[in-house]
Amino acid sequence: MANYHSKITINDYRTQWLGGLWKIAACACFACINGIVRYLSGGAETVIADPLPVYVIVLWQNVFGTLFMGPWLAKQGITAFKTSHVSLHIIRVLTAVLGVCLFYLALAYMDIAQAIALSFTGPVFTVLGAKLFLRETINMRRALAIGISFTGAFIILRPDLSLFGTQSQNLSLFALLPMGSAIAIACAKLSTRKLATVGESPAALTTFLLLFMTPVSLIPALFYWTLPSPHHMAWLVALGALATGAHYATSKAYALAEVTFLSPFAFSKFLLSVAVGYFAFTEFPEGWNMWVGTATILCSIMLLTGNSPKVIRN
Repeated sequence: MANYHSKITINDYRTQWLGGLWKIAACACFACINGIVRYLSGGAETVIADPLPVYVIVLWQNVFGTLFMGPWLAKQGITAFKTSHVSLHIIRVLTAVLGVCLFYLALAYMDIAQAIALSFTGPVFTVLGAKLFLRETINMRRALAIGISFTGAFIILRPDLSLFGTQSQNLSLFALLPMGSAIAIACAKLSTRKLATVGESPAALTTFLLLFMTPVSLIPALFYWTLPSPHHMAWLVALGALATGAHYATSKAYALAEVTFLSPFAFSKFLLSVAVGYFAFTEFPEGWNMWVGTATILCSIMLLTGNSPKVIRN
């Protein structure tokens, strides 16, 4: 792993930023997923006539996501499942299922932008975990960029107002859902990064996650079972395709770059999710805080750009 206190080659520099582009691609997929889940779960203003329980949505998303990996599985055969890190895969799958279920529950009770803003507590746990367990470097400029990004996210939606109930008496309890999801997803991300560093391929990481998330997510779905209609199925197939793309892009990102380097790129999910919420459900965070917060986040990305490693030109 390249240390940012030392010189690295220009190829390593480009690889880090290529990881950032993969991260943005993953965020775009996740933003579309959030919109579909909010619609299918009945949380949007354009209320669906027959909403699905979130646990059923998670199950079918995983089923179709696995089917989309079918051609790759057929090509790779049994070799796709060879691994010496079973325990890490189990931790990754369990925390991923927990994180997805908690976040989808949040989407059923609050606007997409609100849920995303509260989920920004996740990178705090991810960065701390990367420092403690993966021994990744957090230099001063990178830490400042991440801190400014958190400040921008805080300004946009003021999650403290939701937590303490000044916006809604019930929202304070629902706010715990995306925060709990953030912790679980942080654990899954750290597991992904660790598996990538020990040689697991992005395709294998995606396959293990989607395939084994399916039986795990079946357990809660059985308690809330509802048979999806043909209308539901069209959206669920789209969810499976987007989930496959999102998980693959995420695996590629973590295979190319450090967790702490990629953290600021995660805030593109907020801007993309706001766009989905606006065009699909006319949900838009109004007021000066939206624009000031967005400008703050953009400043953090510019600061991160200035955090470029000193490159050796061959």
